[in-house]
Amino acid sequence: MNIFIIGTGMGDTKTLTVSAKEKIENADIIIGAKRVTHPFAVSGKKVFSEYNAEKIAEIIKNNPCENTAVLFSGDASFFSGAKKLLKLFPAAQIEAGISCVSYFSAKTGLAYDDMNIVSMHGRECNIVSEVRGHKKTFVLLGENPCKKLCRFGLGDAEVYIGENLSYENERILHGKAADFAETEIAPLSVMIIVNENYDNHVRIGISDDEFITGKAPMTKSSVRAVSISKLEIKPDDICYDIGAGTGSVSIEMALLCPKGKVYAVEKKSDAAELIEENAVKFMADNIEVIQGEAPVALDGLPKADKVFIGGSSGNIAEIIRKCDCPKVVVNAITLETLEGTLKAFDEQGYTYEVTQISAAYGRKVAGYNMMTAQNPVFVISGEKE
Repeated sequence: MNIFIIGTGMGDTKTLTVSAKEKIENADIIIGAKRVTHPFAVSGKKVFSEYNAEKIAEIIKNNPCENTAVLFSGDASFFSGAKKLLKLFPAAQIEAGISCVSYFSAKTGLAYDDMNIVSMHGRECNIVSEVRGHKKTFVLLGENPCKKLCRFGLGDAEVYIGENLSYENERILHGKAADFAETEIAPLSVMIIVNENYDNHVRIGISDDEFITGKAPMTKSSVRAVSISKLEIKPDDICYDIGAGTGSVSIEMALLCPKGKVYAVEKKSDAAELIEENAVKFMADNIEVIQGEAPVALDGLPKADKVFIGGSSGNIAEIIRKCDCPKVVVNAITLETLEGTLKAFDEQGYTYEVTQISAAYGRKVAGYNMMTAQNPVFVISGEKE
């Protein structure tokens, strides 16, 4: 029994490759979503409308034949359900199709060899973070992101929108993100976003004066740089910033995990508002502010990969126990917090190291440079399997 997993291109049969067309014509049965199998319903062959991998497997097992063609839209190797089906039938042969990336890039005249490619279709996507760090971003749409782009200061980004690609009602729109903030876009559309002012360099220890500040406490640049470096954040990490204050640590976490998420936990409402403002300023749409006091405020959150604790309100042991995270960094000013952290790490099986930072900053006084000392801070880094 031969099983062919076939990418059908954009939808119109004109975008089928010659090889794909031959395999479909020689198939005994055809399986796929109704949209992609519809053109072949008049072929006289058995056609099954199904896109779920497990159900497709059942159809194949219940209908033994020499050649089975399973159809997927676009390219079967690009954000496709074919991936799940291939796990069930590893001997199946994949027939490449024309992807929406190559089709739409050709339509717009934009090269795609340097594009950042993401999907908002049925999955989580930090679209602002993706656009912030790349000149060109190709997006499979689930919703129109233009309003969100505008909110985070990207309204001037150039966008190309492709609807109903390859069909008679194909429509291509071009302009600024702000032009399409309220535009209703057809399902299964795509978009190319061009951000000429993209910024993809890594920032650790951002200057304190770049943040919007109020009365809420803020982890200073030098302490923040050491603390963040100890966390070793990866691009897709889930992070907690507990006792987030103005959100300076949340921002740096978010910039380091554009495909992940930062939960900024802060009990004071005025500080929570500051975090939101700073998230917009730094185009960090992967920050979610949780107003409440830890550890109770952590209920229901996804398990964290990295945790920073800048304020614990005396609950340091309970917070560390609740997080149960492989890497935790705590900032402590008082000896009591230091002692409580070390005791909690010992009880929870963490190995740890303690660094004390005593920073001083220069300022001009009557034409001279004077150093002003800051409070010493203990940075406690804990790790466990």
